[in-house]
Amino acid sequence: MSKDMRREVRVLVIAWPCIHYAGAERWWFYVLDGFRKFSNIYGIVAIPTALNLGCYSCPKHIKSSNIDVIYMHPVRNKLLEVFLWTRLLIKIIRKVGIDFIVAGYQTPIIALITTLAGIVTRRKNYIVFHTPIGWLPYYRNESLRLSIINKLLIKIYEFINKLDLGYFVLVSPSVRYDLERVNLKVNKYCSLKGAGITKSCDMKYRAYDDRDIDIIYLASISKAKGIFDIPLILRSIKEVFPNVKAVIVGRMPSDLKIELQKMLKIYGIENNVDVLGYVDGCKKFELLSRSKVMIYPSYMDTFAISVLETLSVGTPVVAYAIPAIAINYKTSAVTKVRIGDTIAMAKKTIEILSNKDRWTRLSEEALAFSKSYNWTEIVKNLLMCIIRGLRE
Repeated sequence: MSKDMRREVRVLVIAWPCIHYAGAERWWFYVLDGFRKFSNIYGIVAIPTALNLGCYSCPKHIKSSNIDVIYMHPVRNKLLEVFLWTRLLIKIIRKVGIDFIVAGYQTPIIALITTLAGIVTRRKNYIVFHTPIGWLPYYRNESLRLSIINKLLIKIYEFINKLDLGYFVLVSPSVRYDLERVNLKVNKYCSLKGAGITKSCDMKYRAYDDRDIDIIYLASISKAKGIFDIPLILRSIKEVFPNVKAVIVGRMPSDLKIELQKMLKIYGIENNVDVLGYVDGCKKFELLSRSKVMIYPSYMDTFAISVLETLSVGTPVVAYAIPAIAINYKTSAVTKVRIGDTIAMAKKTIEILSNKDRWTRLSEEALAFSKSYNWTEIVKNLLMCIIRGLRE
C-alpha cells in the first residue's frame, strides 16, 4: 500500500450498502465489507434514506470496529434537505477529522452535498459513477434525446470536474464510453475493474447433462434490461426446442409482471417459463448452476454483475453488445449479438444448446474468466484510485 495510506485514513462515504437491491447498492455492500479488512481505514457511511435504495439490516452487517453507520433522514423541503445534509457532513468531517469524501452515487443531490461539503472543509471529493448523467438505453432506431435538465446537469458535472471540485471514479471502463455518448467531458477520473463475486454457499459444478433448466434470465427487471425481448427470443427457441424450460429471475413491479405474463401467453410460451421474481443467496446461484445458458438482452448496464455471477458457475451467456458487455466481458463465454436483434440472440442460444462439446468449452472459459474478478482486488483498485486522485 502507498505511503499515503500507511497512517489511519478517515473516509466519509455517502451510499446505501444493500445486497437486496440494485447493482450499485450491492457493489457498495461488498466494497464497504472489504474496507473492514483494512485496519488503517476508518470509515463513516452516511445513508441517504430519502432515496429509498435498500434495507436496514445490511448496513448493520457493515458496521464494525472501523466502520460506523449514520442515517440522513428526508426533509419535505428539498432546499432545506440539501442545507441540512450538507451541514451534517461538514460537522462530521470537522469532528472526526475526515480526510476525504466519497459520493457513492452520481445522483445530483448526493454529488451536490459532497461537493459543497468538500468546498467548505477543503477536502477532496470523489464522485462514483455507476451510471452517467442522462444515461439512456441503447435502443435501436432511437435517437439520443437528453432533457434540458440533464443537459444542464452534464455542464455542471463537467464544471465540477474541471475545477477539481469532484474527482470522478468510474466503476467500470465502459462508463467512460457512456459519458462520451452524452457529451460529458471529464479529465480527472479513474476507472475501476467492475465488481467481484461473493457466493453465500458453495455451489457444486454441474455438467451439461446435470442441468435441468435450459435458459435463465436474471436481472433487476425493467424495459431497459430487455424484459420485453425475452418472450420474442423464447418463442424462436421453442420452434426448435418445443419443451424448452426457462426461468425469469429478478425483482419487478407488479404491473410489469402482469404485462410480461400476458406476453408469454400471447406468444404461447407460458407453460415453458417460470417467473420466479426476486431470489437471493444460495437460491440464486443454485438456479444459475442448474441453467445451461443465460440470455441477457439488456440495453443498459454499467458492468452487469449478474453476468459475472452467471459465469462463476460455468454458465455461458448470450448478450447484446452494449458497451458494458463488449468492453468488460472480452471472453468467448459471453456471446455478443447486435443490440436489439432478438432473432440473432435466439439463434446463438440454440447453437450453444445444440452442441454439448461447444457448451463444455464455453463453460470452462466462463469459470476461468470469472476467477479474475474478486472483491479484494476491487477494493484495492478503489483505494489506489483514491490515492491517484489525492496526487492530482
